[in-house]
Amino acid sequence: MGRTDEMVTEADRLEDTATEESTCMEAGEETLRPGEKPKPRAVDRTGEPLVSVRHVSYSVDDTPILEDISFDVYRGEIFGIMGMSGSGKTTLLRLLIGLERPTSGHVFFKGEDITVLDEDGLNRVRKAMGMCFQYSALFDSMTVRENVAFALRNRKDIPRSEIDKRVSELLETVEMAGTEDRMPADLSGGMKKRVSIARALMEQPELILYDEPSSGLDPVMACNITDLIKKVRDDTGSTVIVVSHDVPNLLGIADRVMMLHDRRVQVMGTPEELRESELPTVRRFVHGLGTGPMTEHCSPTR
Repeated sequence: MGRTDEMVTEADRLEDTATEESTCMEAGEETLRPGEKPKPRAVDRTGEPLVSVRHVSYSVDDTPILEDISFDVYRGEIFGIMGMSGSGKTTLLRLLIGLERPTSGHVFFKGEDITVLDEDGLNRVRKAMGMCFQYSALFDSMTVRENVAFALRNRKDIPRSEIDKRVSELLETVEMAGTEDRMPADLSGGMKKRVSIARALMEQPELILYDEPSSGLDPVMACNITDLIKKVRDDTGSTVIVVSHDVPNLLGIADRVMMLHDRRVQVMGTPEELRESELPTVRRFVHGLGTGPMTEHCSPTR
């Protein structure tokens, strides 16, 4: 009977534990039941936008590239920008970080008009921004450690040990731990993208901009990099702007997406709204349809 009593007691304990775990799963905000999909991350759009673009146009030698572009990006949001090659996506990204100045219109960051700032003012603003370029833009003559720490190379107030610690933490974040002493030539395309993301995070930016982050990668690695972008946003609370023509991956992580076509904003909305759009140019691009001209007229969203 003693053995039976022990078995009953153990059964009761396991039942109590299961009940407690079930209660935690119901009450916890982050814990999901088996098969349950995570809820979309809520973005507060009631406050002041982190980025606000107002009636921006840009021309090169009197050739218009962008015309009358306006949109807002809110704190904590993943905002996607897509469109065909040559639609002005990367140009718009350069305008947002102050590498180019608009022909007309204004770009505001945290309420400050960056289009009127001199280079010193822009450098001050850029400290709150991180940029991941399309081809990673790593320095070939520098190790991974030196590339990631590049933004702090002239900081005398931060001990070398602290910088090295920060580099190691960031490389672990992007799943590149232990690669500090490797050279860019020894890295695959996906590995270079990850190092580029780590470098962009070095100064703990409020805004991270990605230019074609999945370009040149195989489908599996492209998906991994896209997942990493979302993970970094969730872990750091940063705001993200992603320029991409990788429609499935972009729609999979973005809170809102804007499509550029014919120099203007063609449509802007949630991923679901873009998937359900009846505009011919949007339908063809989003669903990868091989018929119907992309030059069909669609009234742009302003």
